[in-house]
Amino acid sequence: MFHQSARDYTIIGDELYALFRDQDDLHALQLAIGHYHAALTEDVLDSQCSRSDQLLKLGTALSRRFDLVGDTADLDVAIDCHSVAIELQTPDSLDVPITHVKHAQMLMKRFGLHVNQSDIDLAIEQYACISNQTDPAHEAWLVALADVLVTRFSHWGDVRDLSQAIHLYESVVNFDASNALTSVLGNLSLAHFLRYQQEGDAPDLTSSIVYSTEALDKISSEDQNRSVLLNNLANGLLFRFKKLGGTDDLEQAIKSYGSVIELCLPGHKGRLRALSNLASAIMTRYELQASLVDLEISLGYFHEALDICPKNHPDRPILLDNLATTLRKRFQHTGDIIDLETSIENHYEALHVLPPSHPHRSDTLCSLGNALQSRFAFQGDPDDLVAAVDRYSEALRLQPPSHPERADLLNNIANIAFNLFDEQRNPRDLDLSIEHYSEALQFSPEGFRRSLLLHNLASSLTTRFIYRNDAKDLDRALELGASALELRERGNEYRLSSHVMLANAKGLKYELEGDPAMLQAAFQHLDEAHGMCTPGHPSLLDIWEEYSRIHLHAYSKAPQSTIHLEEAFRYFRSASTHISGGSLPKFRVALRWIKEAEIHKHPSALDAHQIALNIFDRHVTTKPSVESRHRIVREYAASLAVDAASCALRLGLVTLAVEMLEHGRGILWTYLGRFRTPLDDLQSAGEHGCQLASEFVRLGSLLEDAACGAVTEEGLQHYRSLLREWDGVVDQIRLVDGFGDFLLAPSFSKLKEAAKNGPVIITNASQYSCDAVIVHHEHDPIHIPLPDINTSDILRLSEQFRYFATNRGRGRSAERELTELLRQTWDTVVFPVIKTLESSLHLPQGSRIWWCPTGRFNSIPLHAAAPFRKGEKGLPNYYISSYTPTLSALLRCQKLRHVSNDKTPPRILAVGQAAPTGGFAKLGTVDEELDSLQSILPPVMSMTRMTGESATRSESLRAIHSSPWVHLACHGKQDVTRPLKSCFAMSDGPLALLDIVRAPSDSSEFAFLSACHTAAGDNKAPDEVVHLAAGMQFAGFRGVVGTMWAVDDAVVVNMVSAFYEALLERSPDGLKSEHAAVALNTAAKRVDKTVVPLQQRIVFIHIGI
Repeated sequence: MFHQSARDYTIIGDELYALFRDQDDLHALQLAIGHYHAALTEDVLDSQCSRSDQLLKLGTALSRRFDLVGDTADLDVAIDCHSVAIELQTPDSLDVPITHVKHAQMLMKRFGLHVNQSDIDLAIEQYACISNQTDPAHEAWLVALADVLVTRFSHWGDVRDLSQAIHLYESVVNFDASNALTSVLGNLSLAHFLRYQQEGDAPDLTSSIVYSTEALDKISSEDQNRSVLLNNLANGLLFRFKKLGGTDDLEQAIKSYGSVIELCLPGHKGRLRALSNLASAIMTRYELQASLVDLEISLGYFHEALDICPKNHPDRPILLDNLATTLRKRFQHTGDIIDLETSIENHYEALHVLPPSHPHRSDTLCSLGNALQSRFAFQGDPDDLVAAVDRYSEALRLQPPSHPERADLLNNIANIAFNLFDEQRNPRDLDLSIEHYSEALQFSPEGFRRSLLLHNLASSLTTRFIYRNDAKDLDRALELGASALELRERGNEYRLSSHVMLANAKGLKYELEGDPAMLQAAFQHLDEAHGMCTPGHPSLLDIWEEYSRIHLHAYSKAPQSTIHLEEAFRYFRSASTHISGGSLPKFRVALRWIKEAEIHKHPSALDAHQIALNIFDRHVTTKPSVESRHRIVREYAASLAVDAASCALRLGLVTLAVEMLEHGRGILWTYLGRFRTPLDDLQSAGEHGCQLASEFVRLGSLLEDAACGAVTEEGLQHYRSLLREWDGVVDQIRLVDGFGDFLLAPSFSKLKEAAKNGPVIITNASQYSCDAVIVHHEHDPIHIPLPDINTSDILRLSEQFRYFATNRGRGRSAERELTELLRQTWDTVVFPVIKTLESSLHLPQGSRIWWCPTGRFNSIPLHAAAPFRKGEKGLPNYYISSYTPTLSALLRCQKLRHVSNDKTPPRILAVGQAAPTGGFAKLGTVDEELDSLQSILPPVMSMTRMTGESATRSESLRAIHSSPWVHLACHGKQDVTRPLKSCFAMSDGPLALLDIVRAPSDSSEFAFLSACHTAAGDNKAPDEVVHLAAGMQFAGFRGVVGTMWAVDDAVVVNMVSAFYEALLERSPDGLKSEHAAVALNTAAKRVDKTVVPLQQRIVFIHIGI
């Protein structure tokens, strides 16, 4: 048989490969590869070099088949063939250079597929092996090596790659400058520009512009590379403008980007980047001239670019980032929060894609920090401020000290410090902001960014003057502010803020020195700023607030004229009711309006209170979690409702006072209650009503889950999206006949029904007055001024009673102290109410009454007040006291329809946990307490007992929600900062209030909480009444007995036994929850006073029906 040699296979393979090259015959290529394989399988080849040649031929053919077919296995084998061939070649082989080049090209093909760093590193090594060759193609190889180095930089950000690439490009250009290829000049321009972005050296920017211009001069107008060169030139001009200013560079950059768009028609691979770059340049012009037309054009180009950008495109995160920044700018112009929310979403999406080493990551971090700061300024959520600090800190770590954007980053960090000072009033934060602004100025000696830094530093110095009264700070601020305004040409959007800042500073200068020229100059600045605003512009809020402030300065110098005073309050109203602007800034203006109106006894005070309540109601709605709502109340509105009610009472508007209290108190329960609103009547309003009810329930459930869950940025966006849907459904429900007031603040006509079982006494503690209001369902409310007590007295009483929350004082001295406190409460608060109940309402003794304390009254045991004087009765001997957090809470209890069979004795669940986990002390009498309870109950009443290891969180929760009567004997723990984390201590951990309220029960009737602090509120937000007893009531229990302070384990069994004995006396055939208040009153009187001290006899209170 004839046997072909390796040489024969090679000759035939070469002929077939030549046929493929001439005729693009894929079949010929397949055959050629087969013959090259056959040649390599021969045992004997002519020489080592022959084997190397065979490997190179096979590798080249496989690489070409990969180009046509796309099978990555061909590319992998081709690379292996070249790798082995290189090892076999001798150094003097003529094919060595081209072998390295082909190997590098194949490695870059595979890098393009998998972005594996080892491939690009090896490709660079291959080019480096021939960098000193004298081959005529040597210059092309140097350029190829430089190109690969730039590619590696674009992925991993090592600026040394850029520097080496620039060196290689320049060596090629300098070899024959007159004949330098335009492509090389363009690449060199780009490399200089990229290095400038990283290191900020001005010569790099100059070189980039020079090389781009030189290349464009050499290239024909039809050359396909012209668009790339125009883009490079425009990039350089735009950045030179940002550094040095000068609108000529900016206009020329926009013109060049526009030319790129014309050259890159739809479908062109360069159109995406061209659209993005033109949009960015026009956005820069918007910042200079504040033209809304530019803003909308820029957004249009960004959206078009994003539409054609593949999900995995390397430019997509940068495009998302730039679009996000533009949306934030539109938000600043229009105040549309949706633009800001979308901006933050896009920034986060961009960050998710960008690797830590990406050169653009620090810019995206800065932009996200800016957006979070904007949202903080708009809504006041400190979590945004914390997140912004994290973003800026990461960006600072990524940037080298010479980075061109470092001044912006320092400015942003200074902004954070200033905002922190505004929140916490720590002088160190203000000093830090001034230090950072000053340092940033050193990095920005010229250019349009400098005006921003001058402005911010001036603002901080003005603020420091307000707090330290150092005139040098104010003079320096005026000097810097004037310099900033001078740098901002007419039409510059930032000119507006300069006018407002200078108006503030000159108003302060007028207040300090009384120079009328300063007052006139301040008003002129505000007039200029006002003239720059279109109707609805968010900055009008700041301008009107500043008008108010300066008019008050003027009034303080000339109080004989009320013109300035009236103007101040007119502008307060305009700012507080402005159609745009953040809810928190408007709320702060309204609070200032309230303060000044109360000081000057201005008739607008009531409007100010009402507007502040409405703003705050909407502001709290935007908070996604219970904790964030509670925190915002503690920080901004602890006395909002009580002060508003006081204003109404002083004007004789008693029903309005009640409505205001209901509107501004118990916010947490109000909002959770909205999501659970019964919809029986709506479901009866036809098919449309049923659909709306169904959608309301669905969204309410989702919103309640979101409000009670952990807060993440993704969760925050989801919550706000749900809230917009929910608001839309509520608006539709209000269009249904009979539902026009759906979920609006309840009117007094509805609220007074809370008093149908007995009068409700609201005690109001405001800084302006202390009052009581008796609400009766058949009469107008009765206002009882309390002139003998003020907020300082109530605060003192509250703190003294709170002593018993942490100290179980016993003995005669403790009893005397407590007696004196209760006597003061009787004389100043309770007795005036009793007199009115008897004289005006003729309420029989022994009747039930409900206390609804506000503010610090929540810490005072009103139910136990007594004169403790011989022959005089105390409140427990007049009436039976219960409590309610709000009138709405009592109404909810009345509407709860517990279905029970009167012939079936109630089932009682008794949960006792004497030794819980979590570091709680052991309770010694839990078993005794439960034994006593069981012995008191008649045999026909069943009692389920859960104690010890069986009293777990999950089992206790399941049992609580399936039992109408519950008795809890365990440790209670209050968490004032996270109220829904307040808990009962179980064997395996805390049973949190959150767990209880998230699963309401239809069978719940009554709960006795024999635990510490179950009815103790938060002294920083007392009107929220967020404690365990209120939570049990919200979860469905119509009546709850809780504790105002610590329970003494040694004597609690006495009170518990006396309570249940009295309860069974009232209803021997079965427990009735409506008798619980009477039973508690009886137990406190009947218990052995030599065993149970006064402090422990009055610790228990009844809440609800």
